[in-house]
Amino acid sequence: MSIRFKLTITFLILALIPALSVSLLTFSRYKNSLENSRISQLQDIVAYKADKIETYFSNLKANIEIAQGFYNIKAYLPLLEGFSNTKAAPEYLAAKNALDAQLRQMQQVLGLADIMLISTKGKVLYTSNPAHFEREVLGNVTSLEQNNYKEGRDKVYFSDIYYNPTDKSKFAMMITAPARGLNGSPIGVIVFEIDMTALYQLIQEATGLGLTGETLIGKKIGNKVVYLNPLRHDPQAALTRTVTIGDALGVPIQKAVQGKSGAGQSVDYRGEKVIAAWQYIPLLGCGVVGKIDAQEAFGEVSYLMKIVWLILALIFGIGVVVSFSFAKSISDPIKKLTDGAAIIGQGNLDHKVGTDLTDEIGQLSRSFDKMTGDLKKVTASRDELNAEIAERQRAEEDLKRSNENLEQFAYVASHDLQEPLRVMSNFSQLLEKRYKDKLDQDAKDFISFIVDAAVRMQALINDLLAYSRVGRTETNTKEIDCNETLSKVINNLAVSISEKKATVTSDKLPVVTGYEVSLFQLFSNLIGNALKFQSQADPIIHIGVKEDATEWIFSVKDNGIGFDAQYAERIFQIFQRLHRKTEYKGTGIGLSICKKIVTNMGGRIWAESQGGQGSTFYFTIPKIQKGEHNG
Repeated sequence: MSIRFKLTITFLILALIPALSVSLLTFSRYKNSLENSRISQLQDIVAYKADKIETYFSNLKANIEIAQGFYNIKAYLPLLEGFSNTKAAPEYLAAKNALDAQLRQMQQVLGLADIMLISTKGKVLYTSNPAHFEREVLGNVTSLEQNNYKEGRDKVYFSDIYYNPTDKSKFAMMITAPARGLNGSPIGVIVFEIDMTALYQLIQEATGLGLTGETLIGKKIGNKVVYLNPLRHDPQAALTRTVTIGDALGVPIQKAVQGKSGAGQSVDYRGEKVIAAWQYIPLLGCGVVGKIDAQEAFGEVSYLMKIVWLILALIFGIGVVVSFSFAKSISDPIKKLTDGAAIIGQGNLDHKVGTDLTDEIGQLSRSFDKMTGDLKKVTASRDELNAEIAERQRAEEDLKRSNENLEQFAYVASHDLQEPLRVMSNFSQLLEKRYKDKLDQDAKDFISFIVDAAVRMQALINDLLAYSRVGRTETNTKEIDCNETLSKVINNLAVSISEKKATVTSDKLPVVTGYEVSLFQLFSNLIGNALKFQSQADPIIHIGVKEDATEWIFSVKDNGIGFDAQYAERIFQIFQRLHRKTEYKGTGIGLSICKKIVTNMGGRIWAESQGGQGSTFYFTIPKIQKGEHNG
């Protein structure tokens, strides 16, 4: 598998994972937001309609209670019963006219189908609706009205909904209440007959419910729920459609008639998945439900999902092109170096492998060209070089191995990159040693430059490998006495400390849970930095520690050259240096390793400083490590 293919796949994955994560997160949040919005909207609709229904019947209850106190009913209902056989009698007509004047106006104001007065014997003595007068007056109450009449003798009673006897396409309902005479004795029952048409229009109003939504009411009778209004998907459902309590169908209305209020996704009477809101109406003992088919409610979600997949497809396509181009920009220079190394290895020192790249590969290619150019200057001619190589078979073998390493340069991303650098450094020193008397000062300088570049590259690779190994070589934490670890570090740095005339002191350090080798490297890097960046004064370094409830806070303070506070975060980034290489040696990785070590142990690291006033590096180690019991 080629480097180009590996890099392409890697970059493509790096591009797709964030895009997929963001897309799925956005989709999930939008879906939840839409669902909450739809359900909230349904709850508002149901609450509004339930309030309107309850208010409507509360007003009727209040008005029938007002009618109970009407003087005309108390005074004239007994007269109607007394003259019921002589409806032409002046007393009967006077009583009827007095009641008409009051009750017909109430019927019109309240929008009732009729107001009836029934005697204590169950005979209809009065109707406010003229169309009902001849048919009903002086007749006995019907079997449908019998229960309502009985209930109304003692209290205000709301009947069940029933088919209108005179128009089977309409539905009606009664409110009954006892009527009492002037002396307080029972004289009959007052009946408000309600035409449900207007109320059904309110219930079935579909504003805000889309193409599939509807509002419905139902009542629990026995172990069944009876639907009381025509349904959008079943106009003949009123008083005919039922569901049994506990069935899988019509779950929202089952909850509503059992006195529960709520909202969510459920299954309606058709077996369709819906989002619904439900509420109980105590005054009527009924439940009201508002619902919309889930497929319609979440239609925008399906559309959004298609858009998300389209965007991901576009990102994938663009990612393929960009990743391939980026991988090609890396693999092509490596291949050029590999091919060039083979050509140079065959003796063509005029061949150039240098590129215009500004990264390490570009620098290495130009250093290689410089090395071959310097070698060409050293040798008088190609023939002399060949003769010299033939004479010194071992050197020919300095060069064969080097060429073989260069041919393997395609694997530069692995540890193999160290071998060519080591070879360049070793044999450049060998050239200097063996041809010292034959080389002029320029040639010696050139070889020195090569050695220095290789050494710096070797240091860079070693530091990168050290950076990559952090957290991989140690898998189990253990209890570590920081005093012992610091003592080992100071002993290891004893030569540098002595040469710098440095003073290293410390507080009494705690026992922590962490990785022993990593902690040793952390102290070594921070103290080594303090020694490297010393001021004109002898270095004074102090390792301190403080404790809080959850962690140990360590500090490494020095009196060195310090740095500008604006670079306090930058110095922990890999390859970031604040000084030229000629001033202070290093690769710019040391503090990055420190940060990775501290982060791997679950802590934090930061620095405080001002130019010329020394620096203090802080890092924390939690008192409880994630893996402290692994060992």
